[in-house]
Amino acid sequence: MQKERSKLLIRHQKGSRIAEQFRIIRTNIEFISKKRALKTIMITSTKPQEGKSTIIANLADVMGRQELKVLIIDADLRLPSQHYILGVDNSLGLTDILKEKATIETVIQNTSLFNVDIIAAGQSPNNPSELLSKTVLKDLLETVKKYYDYILIDAPPVIVADTTIVAQKIDGVIMVAEENKTPKQKFQKALNTLKSTNTPILGIILNKTKQEKSSKYYYYNK
Repeated sequence: MQKERSKLLIRHQKGSRIAEQFRIIRTNIEFISKKRALKTIMITSTKPQEGKSTIIANLADVMGRQELKVLIIDADLRLPSQHYILGVDNSLGLTDILKEKATIETVIQNTSLFNVDIIAAGQSPNNPSELLSKTVLKDLLETVKKYYDYILIDAPPVIVADTTIVAQKIDGVIMVAEENKTPKQKFQKALNTLKSTNTPILGIILNKTKQEKSSKYYYYNK
């Protein structure tokens, strides 16, 4: 768990270029929010291990420090990781809400990050796509919008059908790509898949860039 929690980069590097990159992402999101409704944001990637979950936790951190109330929802039901990163319990979570075996109130947990709460994934189900397709998820998102400034949704890579299902229920998507590792054709295919859901693509985060060791994230609005 200690290895995972070390991924909370902002906590240990508040004045670094990494922290500044996350503040830029936060500012871009707030700017878009002034133009149109933007509360539920899904963050996904082309393939596993591109760093989307770490990015979500750190983005939530800089948002919380700005007095924004944030809820992280781990919708990567097949391979969840937010409970490791944030050091919370995963015995109950989104799976239980979707199965209608738990209420929102019993599943939401506080985290060690200021102004940041979480709905962990819960135990991995046998039928994640079917669960995410239920209207329960849309109802959940509509409910939590009333209490949080932003809801950051950790979704599986686009190669998994679950992601396009979730994309149809949210306000916008941010894609994560690993510099010099994500094949351009696969990335474009993933982008086209997301566009087919008619969900706005808010931007792309280039992760693990070689600009400088301390500057890992690059963002531009799409």
